[in-house]
Amino acid sequence: MSAATAPPVILVVARDADARSAVVAELARRYGADYRIDEVADEHEAARRIERLVDGAGPLALILADRAGDIGGRSVFAVARSWFPDVRRGRLIEWGQWGDAGVREEILALMAAGELEYYVIRPWHTPDEYFHRTITEFLLEWERSIGLRPREVTVIGRAGLARTHELRSLLARGGVPHDWLEPADVRARERLERAGIDEVPDVPVVVMLDGRAFVDPGNAELAAAYGLDTSVDVDRVADVVVVGAGPAGLAAAVYAASEGLDVLVVERESIGGQAGSSSLIRNYLGFSRGISGSELAQRAYQQAWVFGTRFAHAREVAGLERDAEGYVVRIAPDLAVRCRSVVLATGVSYRRLGVPELERLEGAGVFYGASAVEAQGMAGRPVFVVGGGNSAGQAALHLARYAASVTLLVRGESLADSMSQYLIDQLAAQGVAVRTRAEVVGGGGDGVLERIVVRDRETGTTSEEPCGGLFVLIGAAPRTGWLPPEVLRDRWGYVLTGPDVVAEGGRRAWPLDREPGAHETSLPGVFAVGDARRGSVKRVASAVGEGSVVVSAVHAHLAEARAQGEQSGAA
Repeated sequence: MSAATAPPVILVVARDADARSAVVAELARRYGADYRIDEVADEHEAARRIERLVDGAGPLALILADRAGDIGGRSVFAVARSWFPDVRRGRLIEWGQWGDAGVREEILALMAAGELEYYVIRPWHTPDEYFHRTITEFLLEWERSIGLRPREVTVIGRAGLARTHELRSLLARGGVPHDWLEPADVRARERLERAGIDEVPDVPVVVMLDGRAFVDPGNAELAAAYGLDTSVDVDRVADVVVVGAGPAGLAAAVYAASEGLDVLVVERESIGGQAGSSSLIRNYLGFSRGISGSELAQRAYQQAWVFGTRFAHAREVAGLERDAEGYVVRIAPDLAVRCRSVVLATGVSYRRLGVPELERLEGAGVFYGASAVEAQGMAGRPVFVVGGGNSAGQAALHLARYAASVTLLVRGESLADSMSQYLIDQLAAQGVAVRTRAEVVGGGGDGVLERIVVRDRETGTTSEEPCGGLFVLIGAAPRTGWLPPEVLRDRWGYVLTGPDVVAEGGRRAWPLDREPGAHETSLPGVFAVGDARRGSVKRVASAVGEGSVVVSAVHAHLAEARAQGEQSGAA
């Protein structure tokens, strides 16, 4: 049986035969039809079993072990990850054992080193749905990452083509599971022929589950193809238009819609913004094992949708004007919607390297952002990540699963000023090299990235390094260039809000007797939240907090506008 047809494996490692049998029996009842349940008594036998799986006995989806063990200086969880980069790993414990100091310290140390996803409490009754909830989450995460089973969408395009990468990134950040095939692949040709395409085009083709094929679709066309609404109702006046569907914009939409407001969210790319491309967010409240940026964004999107929020996907806001009812939001190329208030949640985009020979290779080995969709394609290659923030750290950890080596290049003297300590510890534990006072100044390749030139900022010396993938996450610039001059910004483009409006713009910058609200811009009724706002904390939780808090200010503005309208009518 080949690895492609062999069922995926769940491996149980437990010394106590009765405990092991109980776990295996519970797994077999629920998952035995689709997974092979293997069991061994110790970590050394587990390591041998894992190596046999590599030879084609089936992919390892999940390992559950009652201790980490020591296999040549590595835990059984590290051994499993070294052979199967996407395997999920759970430390089996007995009910109440989390209070054991030794067990607790072992689990925390393994998680800090990036060798363990979480602990799993051994089932003690049947069916144990708490146990199965954890196992099902593990298996869902594994299936999403491995792409073993057929997906709803298939992208057929060359690996070195920038548009191939862009389409795959849009789908991944939008939470759409998809396959990717090179045009020369037999399976690609079969799917194209079934779709009525006899000759493979030079541009990417997207094939949907129902057989429809789209040749190099535009972003809006792609979004509409998999069921997202890209239309704009120009005759409907919204209570609030939210510009941007990152964490801040989605939070604003959820809270505004849940409180009865008519909400329209306009998003130019994918739901989730920059956070949507993060492979894992470990420090977001309520997700003890962490959650991927795309999963968090999709949950928030569904929540907003259920409350009645309207979305205009793959649409770009191009302008903002005042009118008698409030504001007119211009949507490219030639649409306009009216609204009573606006929440700017446009976020930021990563700054460019500014190296011409590398800019030409964007999408062909050079990637801006975490680009989790490209990680598996880095297998066996030397990879460099440029940046010193949490996003760069998470990208480096995710890439370390697959790449031959990962090196983090940081302009500053250390990571301590810009990265969370838990990430710094995990980078060290996973063998990610960190080069400080370093910057990329050159590079190139024949159609795809093959090398980069790194300069030591202290000595000025340069070195040429072989490179199969360069992931750039260096600072950010706010997406506010489309705003009218009436919306005050600082010299970097960040929107001024609250007291900063009067402090820097002067009293003439604010037309009302009252002071501007905490998130209110120099235009009354226009608010800014998240990364585009000056003074914001660049964290997902902070963006969500601002998005939720701003809704009370929106309500106050709408009430103020109604009162003014009533006074004008009475007069």
